[in-house]
Amino acid sequence: MTEPVPAQVTVLVGGVSELFQRDLDLGRLAVERLQGENLGPGVMVEELHYGAVAVAQRLEELRPAVLVLVSAVRRGRAPGTVARQRLDPPALSTAEVQAAVGDAVTGYVHPDLVVEIASALGVLPPRVVTVELEPEVVGPGEGLSGSALRGLEEVVQLVRAEARRAPVTALAAELRELLGDERLEPSTSLTALRALLVELEWLDRDGRWGHAFALRDRLRLGIATGASSEGMESRDWALWWTLIEELDRLEAVEAVSG
Repeated sequence: MTEPVPAQVTVLVGGVSELFQRDLDLGRLAVERLQGENLGPGVMVEELHYGAVAVAQRLEELRPAVLVLVSAVRRGRAPGTVARQRLDPPALSTAEVQAAVGDAVTGYVHPDLVVEIASALGVLPPRVVTVELEPEVVGPGEGLSGSALRGLEEVVQLVRAEARRAPVTALAAELRELLGDERLEPSTSLTALRALLVELEWLDRDGRWGHAFALRDRLRLGIATGASSEGMESRDWALWWTLIEELDRLEAVEAVSG
């Protein structure tokens, strides 16, 4: 099942499932829950239960900045365990790529294989996040086990969080690149911004806010009291204030969502 494609897909949420294989079908069920929701502009939710090569072709077509893969995967954890992970592109040898392609052409479906094939073909998005559940019951059949059914709600909540945090993560990446040229003079505000960007990197890595909102307040105060850097241009001001406003929005939303 697919939904209308936004004008520009920034986040693709993909459910990776083994269809009608009990808990291994969780990705499809999560997608069904999410497809009727407004997850924000540029967010698309789609089933990716087809082969990894076809998924790579879909990624090449959509070119999202963020890929969120949702699945149930056996990794030896306690049944029902839900884990979120920010992935780096895999470093595969030629032999490993060939093995992955061999698995992919059989139609085998697994989130690891999706990532490996997309990386090998050069279409893996800059940010990839997995949200996984450890299955309890696998094999032919419909319906989730009790532990998977309980975990499904946590999975859906984590995906919602990824979608709403994507704009601030993209802003942080743009600001890191902009600060790399060292053209701005040292200032209290710049120090606060650099610390905030480090904290947002931790948010991206482990999903926790840490001191981000306190550092946002420090940045706002520095700007308000004139403790900004020499050399600021209109783009700098726009991005700094947009980051502050995005964090204001997220603080309010995440306080409600819990």
